[in-house]
Amino acid sequence: MLVLAAVAAGVVLLLVAGVMVWAFSGANKPQRIPSSSPSPAPQARTIEASTVGGWYAGASGLGVRDGDFEKWLGQPVTISGTWSDTDDASQRELHTLVKEFKDWKGALDIAVGGTVLDTEENYAAAANGEYDERWREAAKVIAKARENAEGPTFIRPFHEMNGNWYKSWMVTEENSDDFKKAFSRYAGILREAMPKAYISWSPNYSDHTKINVKYWYPGDDAVDCVAPDYYDDESTPARVDIDAWNSEADDRDKYDNPKGPESWRQFAEEHGKPLCFPEWGLKPEGKGVDHPEWIKAVNAWMNTHANTATWKLGDRIPQGASGKVLYSVYFNVLHQDKAGFTIHGADANPKSEAVFPKLMWGNRKG
Repeated sequence: MLVLAAVAAGVVLLLVAGVMVWAFSGANKPQRIPSSSPSPAPQARTIEASTVGGWYAGASGLGVRDGDFEKWLGQPVTISGTWSDTDDASQRELHTLVKEFKDWKGALDIAVGGTVLDTEENYAAAANGEYDERWREAAKVIAKARENAEGPTFIRPFHEMNGNWYKSWMVTEENSDDFKKAFSRYAGILREAMPKAYISWSPNYSDHTKINVKYWYPGDDAVDCVAPDYYDDESTPARVDIDAWNSEADDRDKYDNPKGPESWRQFAEEHGKPLCFPEWGLKPEGKGVDHPEWIKAVNAWMNTHANTATWKLGDRIPQGASGKVLYSVYFNVLHQDKAGFTIHGADANPKSEAVFPKLMWGNRKG
């Protein structure tokens, strides 16, 4: 595996597993360099047990638990993700964690909800402690399930709270203060039960609230990781062209919210937090989704900004990790029986599937 970096005037050139692509660092937008013939994927390096850091890379969904995904990738899968955020019982008992991931020792991201969707539960009640009993029960379950884990545990309350698809989680100007209090309250309960856990604040990368991020960021004290979910879901040239991806990576919306990965990285750095991607990947919509150039661009950018800092499990994340990619979890899930999200295991995106294992994904030492 050869990774070359040339830095000049804010431009970074990477030769990633033989695929030469540009990723920018700063304001300059370089021209794309043609790809060369890909070389075999490497065996990437891993982080020792009880030491946290580097860039955890992996996937959720198909083939992760049985090892098929790692075998196909040819590189260690050091993190996975799961969800237990639907009804009351799921949020209390965390069925997927205690069953599917009961023997998983590596890093894990878990979405825990907070309030129950499609009910009368709300942020005001949450802020006043009405759901503390359920949250404490959930925190104990997570702590027990992960007590022998060698990798870190990242926990996501109220994920995608700036989207309009989870109506009772959507933040508005009116409920903003209650959301922040509720998030901080749940984070405190989780940390009390499991001091080694890290709290990931996980908005959608593209905002739907039409209000500034100051209303839906719960504050530095409550957050360990800035962790947007990022999908290839907008009909722009960036889906098929690396130059266009680089050009749009630092975009912000008209409400001055981060939108592109680079603008999210800058936001994380400003707040002294690492940048994480609990869900990312292709998205089935429009006239197709198989976009290998998008995969290459994301990979080159993540390699450029990969975290290299390390620390002991349970210690707070050091400033050296600020604005660096700490973990990324590809969404390799059959979602509502649709295979279009997947990169492997369902033959849904053959061009992207051919490219993906030829690139280097995570597993670095400091």
